[in-house]
Amino acid sequence: MSCPLCTSEDKSLYFRDERRLWSYFECPVCRLVYRDPQTYLQQGEEKKRYETHNNSIENVGYVKFLSPVVDVLKPYLSPGLLGLDFGCGPGPILDKLLEPHHVVVKNFDPYFFNNRLLLTETFDFITCTEAFEHFYNPGLEMEKLYSMLKPDGLLLLMTEPYPDQSSFNQWGYRTDNTHVCFLCDETLQWMETKWGYERLYSKGRLSLFKKKLSTTL
Repeated sequence: MSCPLCTSEDKSLYFRDERRLWSYFECPVCRLVYRDPQTYLQQGEEKKRYETHNNSIENVGYVKFLSPVVDVLKPYLSPGLLGLDFGCGPGPILDKLLEPHHVVVKNFDPYFFNNRLLLTETFDFITCTEAFEHFYNPGLEMEKLYSMLKPDGLLLLMTEPYPDQSSFNQWGYRTDNTHVCFLCDETLQWMETKWGYERLYSKGRLSLFKKKLSTTL
């Protein structure tokens, strides 16, 4: 079992949930914490879990939750830009929240908006909100996102960083059975170096990266 982000074979046990029988491992290279793949849900079970989400534009709480995404992106938006909401879920709303800025946002989700042709296009910006923690293969997904960004394109990640080991047991974010991998600031630094990004913003759940014109890839 190698790290699903950087593929390092090295790892250490970070936490063991004895009630659920879930083991979490930490990668010493990229500092990703990931759950034992043998505990992942089957696809059908995973989709049923997502279908219970009430993430519609009518959900005032969810709109408030995603509004900081618009606030972070707003200084970089101009009319006519093309964006992608990657992992938008069954009720995408970022396309609607960004309408006042006169940009176009397309929606992709492997379960609910599975238009694979979108993955062959390039975009001025990509949002990936509350999706990273669901990635079974975050290295492959991040490589895919990089390839779909235009030079100088923006990637906005929204996911909750994991706490230290002493607090991990009480961390509610990990108890969602569809959440399987978690990052910290050192993980973001590793991704910044690996894909040649410039980090424009990073606070709490939100990080904004800019794809450099020239990289070492």
